[in-house]
Amino acid sequence: MRQYHCKEHMKMNLFLKYRALTVLIGLMVCMMAGAAPTYYDTAKGNIHQLFKNGQGMYVLRYTHKFSDTLHVPRGCEVKFKGGRLAGPIMFDDTKLSGKVNLKGSHIRGSVRNNTFNASWLCAMDGVTDDAPLINEIIATCRNVFFPKGIYRLVSAYKREKFHIGINQDNISLSGEKGTVFLTKEQLGIVCVFSKPYDIANSVRNIQLKGITFRTINDGSVFLQWTHAIQTKGVNGFTMENCTIEDFWGDGICLNHYGDNPETGERARNQNVRIENNIIIGGDLHNNRNGISVINGQNVLIQGNVIRNTSRKDMPGAIDVEPNNSAYTIEDIRIIGNTIEESRGRCGAIEICMVNGGPGYHIYVENNYITKSNLGLYFCLKTEDTTEHFVIRNNHITADTPPYKFVGNGKSKNWNISGNNFKRSVSQKIPGDLRIENLQVR
Repeated sequence: MRQYHCKEHMKMNLFLKYRALTVLIGLMVCMMAGAAPTYYDTAKGNIHQLFKNGQGMYVLRYTHKFSDTLHVPRGCEVKFKGGRLAGPIMFDDTKLSGKVNLKGSHIRGSVRNNTFNASWLCAMDGVTDDAPLINEIIATCRNVFFPKGIYRLVSAYKREKFHIGINQDNISLSGEKGTVFLTKEQLGIVCVFSKPYDIANSVRNIQLKGITFRTINDGSVFLQWTHAIQTKGVNGFTMENCTIEDFWGDGICLNHYGDNPETGERARNQNVRIENNIIIGGDLHNNRNGISVINGQNVLIQGNVIRNTSRKDMPGAIDVEPNNSAYTIEDIRIIGNTIEESRGRCGAIEICMVNGGPGYHIYVENNYITKSNLGLYFCLKTEDTTEHFVIRNNHITADTPPYKFVGNGKSKNWNISGNNFKRSVSQKIPGDLRIENLQVR
């Protein structure tokens, strides 16, 4: 019996030594691999002192309010387990995890999350000003998801005439049904802008998806240049499945900068997709256009529903109108849109080259137009205004005059075919408008 007991004791000792060695080896491997330690907050602990431990995982279980900037060490993970940070924070390639709660904070720096959930920071209550917080998020993370809620916008972006500014590459703002950006101010909502005149370094790859942009427009003033969404020199802009309601100027404006004082060059909008949006001007029609293309190259406007747009002294639902001959109008495709109640003087779709041109490769196809002052309007008063213009398979109902031509410009390679004009054409193409190689079928 004694011999048996000794053998068991020896086996137990060997097991304990083996286990200790395994733990030691594991610790050594973790140290060699650079595994970071974990730090836990306490209810009354100094949160600034806690983060002075350096790299690691910080687990937050309590609410911490502070007025001095909290600097998070580079490359750390901050895990929220019932805790909250409320104060100015400087992130540095920080990973946020758990039930993130930053309400009451202002943030800077960078996070390495693939997506920043706006509910982590914004109030979303329709009362609190979320505009500065949204701008902080955009500067901190490239992809932002906005859960349903009302994001009230009051403050201007850096004293500009809009609330939210985007001037860096690869920004995506997306929302779900019930996500509303709401403003009562006389400001635009979103402006995407590059450095003036610098086409080579245009802001690239911007996406707006699934968000409702709503303005409370009471008709007391008219703000022609205050657009809900505008771009200035963006290369790669997508806006889809959004709703724009009751805007001041344009619902969407592909805008411009002025001349480069040295070269005369402008930062133009390139590679733009505006698809499957709903643009509603409101019962007062106290706005300019649904969509304006002042400066654009490779622009697709497709599948949108545009209703109740434009004062009677403004153009209409979709307006392609360069301000002068230096602006770019090229490869513009207006396809499969539904336009209703366009009250503007120029009708539902206008191509206007009064102040400039030329325009190249413009397609107006498969659009449905009803209850508007005019269907299609072409104002061509300069030499070589448009080349390769296709007006095809559009349907304009009997309550809307189909088209009107104005001007004595010169154009070539036009194709007008397959259109369904329910109302008889009241005006032919005027004789002083010269169109070389015109095909009408």
